[in-house]
Amino acid sequence: MSVLVVAIAAFGDVVDDWHRDQAAIEAMLQQKRYAEARKASIKLSNRMFDRLGANADASRMLAQAVALRAASEDGLGNVDDTNWYRQVAKTLDPEVVLPPMTTPVPERLDVHHVGLPDDSASAKVEAPQRTRKRDPERPAIVNALGEAIVVLEVVIDVDGMVRQPRIVSSPAPSVSYSALEAIKQWRFRPGSMEGKPVPVIFHITFNFH
Repeated sequence: MSVLVVAIAAFGDVVDDWHRDQAAIEAMLQQKRYAEARKASIKLSNRMFDRLGANADASRMLAQAVALRAASEDGLGNVDDTNWYRQVAKTLDPEVVLPPMTTPVPERLDVHHVGLPDDSASAKVEAPQRTRKRDPERPAIVNALGEAIVVLEVVIDVDGMVRQPRIVSSPAPSVSYSALEAIKQWRFRPGSMEGKPVPVIFHITFNFH
C-alpha cells in the first residue's frame, strides 16, 4: 500500500472520529448538558483546525462544529456568543443546518459606511478606532498554500463590539475560522455621525504567511 493511500485511510478515520464527536455533542445538547457540549464543541473545532483542507466538504464539517458551539452557547444563555457562532457557521457554509435555539435571530443592523463620496450622510461618518487587537493563529494549511489572504466584513456596533461577520474571500475554512476567532476579540471606539455612535461596516484583511 502506498504512503498516499495510507494517509487517505488515516484521514478517513479522523473524519469518522469527528462525526462520532458531533453525535456525542448533539446528545449532550438533547440532555441539556450545555457546558459539556460547549467544551466538547471547542475541542472539536480545534482538532479540525490543522487537519482540514480547502474544499467545500471542509467548510461543511467546520460549519457543523461551529453550529454546535452556537447551540451550546444558546443553552447557557450567552446571547452574543450564540449570535456570533450562528453567523460564523452560516458564513462558513450557507447550507449548514443549525440546531434548535431559543435565542432570537437578531435583526440586521442599520449600518453606515465611512466616507462614501456619493453619499453626503455617509461622508460625515467617522471611522471606528481599534482599541484592542488579537492576532490570529496560523493553521497548518498555510504551509501548503504558501500564503493565505482572508478578507472579512463585520459591523462595529455602537458598543464597540464586532458583529455580523461575513467572509468576503478566503482560500480555506481553517484560515477563515482563525481570522474570525481573532477579530471576535477585537474592540473598538465606535464610529460616529454628528457626535453620536453608529454601527459601521468594517473590512479587515488578514495575510497568513
